[in-house]
Parts: sequence; C-alpha cells; structure tokens
Amino acid sequence: MNAINVLIVEDKVLIAEDIAARLRKHGLEVAGIYDSGEAALEAVKAARPDLVLMDIELAGAMDGISAAHVLTQEYDVPVIYLSDFADQKTLERAKKTQPANYLTKPFNEADLVRAIDIAFTNANTQAAKRPVKKDHVFLREDNQVFRRLKLDDILYLQADRAYCNIVTETKEYTFSTSMNHIWEQLGQEDFVRAHRSYVVNVNRIASLDGNVIHLGKKQVQMSDGFREEVLGRLKIIR
Repeated sequence: MNAINVLIVEDKVLIAEDIAARLRKHGLEVAGIYDSGEAALEAVKAARPDLVLMDIELAGAMDGISAAHVLTQEYDVPVIYLSDFADQKTLERAKKTQPANYLTKPFNEADLVRAIDIAFTNANTQAAKRPVKKDHVFLREDNQVFRRLKLDDILYLQADRAYCNIVTETKEYTFSTSMNHIWEQLGQEDFVRAHRSYVVNVNRIASLDGNVIHLGKKQVQMSDGFREEVLGRLKIIR
C-alpha cells in the first residue's frame, strides 16, 4: 500500500516548507512545492498527486481558485484550499469549484490532519457514487498515517462487533465503524455480502467449495442466505 502523494501550491517558501514537514511527519509524501497556478497545473499533469493543498492568493495571472477549477475538471484530484482570508466573496468563488476542504491560515497541525482526513473520506464516498470507476481508496491508520490501498488488494471485509477489518493478503486494517459503512464507501460493484459478518471482493474469489469461499490463501464461510446473491455475481459456465 503506497503513501499518499500531496502537491503543495504556496508562494511563501517558509509556510510551504513547514506544511511539507508536517505532512511527512504523518507519513504522507510531498510530490512537490510550487508557487503559481500555472506551475501547479504542469506539475499535476506529470506527477498525478492524490491531493493538492492550494493557496488561494498566488502570484501570477492564475490564482488558486482558477487553478483548482482546472484541476478538478481535468484530473479529478481533491483540492484543499489554504487562505489568509475568508471573506464571503472569496468563499463563494471557492465553493463553486467544490473543494475537498478549506483551511484558514494560520492553522495548526491538528487542523491540517483533520482537513485531509475529511477530504479523503469525502473522496471515497463520492468515488463510490460516480460512474467513473476508481481503483483505490485511502485509509487512515491509527497513528494518523494516510495510505492508498488498491481495491483489488482487498480480499474481504469482516465485521467484528463494533469494528470492521479490511483484510488483504498481507495485512488487516481495523476501523471502529460498521462493516456496512466501509462497504458503502468501497462501492458495491466489486463487493458482495456472503455472510452476516463478511463482504467479499468478487474479483478475488479463486474458488468455491460448498459454502467455503477461497480468496487467495484465505477463506471465509458463506451462509445459505447469501449463496444465491454471491453466485449471481459470478459468471459461471455450466
């Protein structure tokens, strides 16, 4: 699972370097620091970051809002605005570009982490609703490290009382939320419920042996009540 790549667009060098240090502290990678909207567009085209932190007041002909409008339209990348000002006119312009979040300077480290967390939670939910298929989601680990996880790496979800485990071949990620909530964010195109406690990735089913579903080196028990639904999602040659 790869670390999330964040591109910073900020024309004040000291502020940009401080933000970069805070991101790295939480396990995020910095794709680059740029001081103009024009430079940011070229960088996103080449680097394809997972998130852009965009200062609104930039030097040059293109301010942050104009640059963000192009980014969200052409590259579908989440943008968090950074601004010294929060006047109504600026907010109205920013809202039209549907940013992932908005931070007013000065902000502390907790504000930054919280804004990124909300941005990726929203990005996961919106991606599940859009017709354009996403091949990854973003996870927040216990120590506030953000990670990108390919959907195809997920074998199944497991409900464990008030928790949900996301199970891959090599690791399990535990979240203090319901399995249904995680399932909703993943989208239901590639995932199907096989048991009250399991949602499996249809693309990772290797074989069925009675009511046992084999997924890679792991296996889960399918209940009779969900058997028809699971089989209906498979292309079976008879």
